[in-house]
Amino acid sequence: MKALPLVVVMVLVASPVLGAAGPADGATHSMAPDETEPAQVASPSNETIHVLDIPSSELARSTVEAHHVDLGPSLDFSALGASGQIQTGASIERIESATDDSTRQQLILDELNTIEQRAIALQSAQRSAIERFNADDITARDLLIELARIDAEARALDERRVALREITSETPDFSISSGRLAALERELDTFTGPVRTHAVSVVTGQSDAARFSVRTSETGFVLSVVTDGEYVREAYRADLRNRDQNTVSYEEALDIVAENYPTIYSNRAAQNGTNVISAGDSHRVQINYRDGQLTAYVDSGTGRVFKESQTRPLESITTRDNASGVRDGLALTVDRTYPGGPLRIQLNESETGDPVDANVTIGLEASQESTLLGHTGSDGTIWTVSPSASYTVTVIRGNSAVVLTTSPTPMPYVGENATDTENGTSATVTSTPTESTESTELTGSAGSVSTASRAGPQAPTGGG
Repeated sequence: MKALPLVVVMVLVASPVLGAAGPADGATHSMAPDETEPAQVASPSNETIHVLDIPSSELARSTVEAHHVDLGPSLDFSALGASGQIQTGASIERIESATDDSTRQQLILDELNTIEQRAIALQSAQRSAIERFNADDITARDLLIELARIDAEARALDERRVALREITSETPDFSISSGRLAALERELDTFTGPVRTHAVSVVTGQSDAARFSVRTSETGFVLSVVTDGEYVREAYRADLRNRDQNTVSYEEALDIVAENYPTIYSNRAAQNGTNVISAGDSHRVQINYRDGQLTAYVDSGTGRVFKESQTRPLESITTRDNASGVRDGLALTVDRTYPGGPLRIQLNESETGDPVDANVTIGLEASQESTLLGHTGSDGTIWTVSPSASYTVTVIRGNSAVVLTTSPTPMPYVGENATDTENGTSATVTSTPTESTESTELTGSAGSVSTASRAGPQAPTGGG
């Protein structure tokens, strides 16, 4: 395993911020849009928001499952948090208790080396978890918990890194390269994400049960969830990294993100809309725009976006592609989206258009089991994340029922995969309920499909 990169990439940067408190350890740049940008009129549709994902030819497994509070992992996360705080406290106390400056300096370097080695170990742990999931040795729940555990440890290690930076500044005649600290921060960033953070919140009982989409390739994964009125996703593609080269500049990284996410970039905020931090072998580009936030990581060797997180309010999400049907006085509409994308289900009275509160189930068309999503509520709406294959939505109210079978829309890939498509666009409507599963597994280079049953119904999503 190659050692962590120790160089901060700085090209034509005025007044770079190095060694500053918080995340801005590398070269930081904030930019505003050009004054000549056209007026912003309407929110972009869901299809125009590009995402980092896994090409269909490289997809190993894909599933959507509900997760809820779990006592075992909850205790593990509590212990992990306490252990991290204890270790950091012990490390700082040991350094501060050093009898001379030379010993103090050596202890600081030893602690920094320890964090760097743990970061390399986390790389191996993340890769191993993906491989075990793809081999069906662990479940999607196990994978999500393991990724969340890695996230929690990475955050604890970063807190220790910050503590070391602060105590270094208090040590006479001694310093650590700000580039080394920034590169370490960026490496630890690789293991954190908003979906994993929310998974911890769900498992520990701090948030309601939620349905998580999990998609994996040989070395990467994509996670998404609908929660608290937002659609949240994160993606990581190890195959898009090249740690042996460092040739992409800050300006090029910003251009790469602008090209990969044209709608988001064109709608960036007028003030502090873009922030770039260049450190080690990657550039982190954060864009705040009218309808959400994007954080994209560009690899300095490949010039590709290899990691992404997006957060978007549900109220800002629109789609041009829906499937609908009317049966027994019920009008069911599904605002279709790409695999793992934000899926809106709407139920109304067919005659009056009034919203209807009823239970909703969803499952894959090819199977015989379905999962309870929850009920549509007073506004007739429920949100979830889209399955990766054709699926059936069933709504039952008393003796009335409407069943809608449809498919995800094509994936709006970023970059070179932008023209890749995965699914058809057909939709059928029936008047009697059917059942289907919600887990599909794709294996082999040809992408042959087999299905696996899941026990249901499961807990309703917290995003409804």
